[in-house]
Amino acid sequence: MKLLSRISVALLLSTACAYAADDPFASYYTNTLVYTSTDKTVAKVFPSKDGTWTATSTDPKNPASHGNWARLGGWLCSTSAATPKERPWCRKAEGHAVGDKWTEVQRDKSVEQIELVAGR
Repeated sequence: MKLLSRISVALLLSTACAYAADDPFASYYTNTLVYTSTDKTVAKVFPSKDGTWTATSTDPKNPASHGNWARLGGWLCSTSAATPKERPWCRKAEGHAVGDKWTEVQRDKSVEQIELVAGR
């Protein structure tokens, strides 16, 4: 379940520099968000232009997951297929470029290290 929270956060934070004027998320469709938790679990999130995302993880209990995301004004909201009745998780979008690293406090109050890396 913790992996699913990380993935939701990944998508909520996945705002790219505006490479295409009409799509500020364009650079994310060919790159990877890498989340590293304090217990060293690594999740790789792959957002797609069609509003879906997939992810892989080193967590043996949750090695893969998927869901949907949508941009709502200045917010990015996501859901996970594993928890369809859970409310979407919406956060204010912040811009990041390939190579950026930052931290984020997760829904469960844990802190994750996030990096946007080139390629899939």
